[in-house]
Amino acid sequence: MKRICIQPCADCGSEYCPCHLAYSGDCIQCSLIQGSKTCDCIWQGVCIYNEVQHNKNMKCNEKIDVLCDVSKKKELLTDVYLLEIKTPRKLLEQLINPGSYILLRGKNELDSKYNVPISVMDIDLENELLKVIIKEVGHKTKTLLNFDKVWVRGPYLNGVLGLKEFKLTNNSNVAVILSGLSQVNAPKIIKYILKNNNNVEVFVDTRRTILDEVIERIKELNVNIHFINIKEDEDLIKDYIVRNNVELVYSGGFNSFNRETMKLVDSIDENIRFAIANNNLIVCGEGICGGCTVIVNGKRMKSCKAQIDGRDYLKSLK
Repeated sequence: MKRICIQPCADCGSEYCPCHLAYSGDCIQCSLIQGSKTCDCIWQGVCIYNEVQHNKNMKCNEKIDVLCDVSKKKELLTDVYLLEIKTPRKLLEQLINPGSYILLRGKNELDSKYNVPISVMDIDLENELLKVIIKEVGHKTKTLLNFDKVWVRGPYLNGVLGLKEFKLTNNSNVAVILSGLSQVNAPKIIKYILKNNNNVEVFVDTRRTILDEVIERIKELNVNIHFINIKEDEDLIKDYIVRNNVELVYSGGFNSFNRETMKLVDSIDENIRFAIANNNLIVCGEGICGGCTVIVNGKRMKSCKAQIDGRDYLKSLK
């Protein structure tokens, strides 16, 4: 008997739902599609099961590759580059939400195996520009950075674990704690948090790479930035969280850093909302290849699509 595993999906309710997984009987959100006799999902939008049943002979609405001009390439640090990519407005509007990412590859690379998942740093709708930061770490990124045009595929929306925490936090104090290259998506996340009338304080760990381009984007949002060592300044961060009754902490770092942050937050109050950068392996972005699969609380979950609780995910790591 097939095991039923309901996982909140970041793509649920978007124009790309139902997706390939729904039509193959593997929808992560819908228990009926998975083979259950009862509906156990908590989705309150358009019923995915009904959509699949009524549209069996139709192709699902796929994300497509768009060939876009690279209007600017700037080296920020050794092997770290800022790209500004002229991108269709419709796609940019879909990438505004926190946690969005794209798949990129060079214009001459037609095979999808060259796709590289890249976090979206910022969106400039007025000039129709997509802004990303890329570190050259292998053949895929090297070939990508050598072209004046790139294939852009998206939107992908699960670059953050804990998206619901952003939506639930209003008129509150929020701490954003950043480290390393995972700081790249922070400007867009902070913009989203500020839209909900929250106050944001940013802490940047000095033990890892600091990207001036990201820091300048954050400063433009008129939020306070503190440069700290999370080990040495743990009491300072705790004091800020307690004194300001912080309701949400976002940790944008690699997994070991996010675990440090989680332990710090939980030592104060385990009920403080908590979200983290999704650092897990992503290959196809569609939940098809299985490369993103993680085991959390004994359940196999597709981390490129499933909205996993950040605390549960970090506790599952060995």
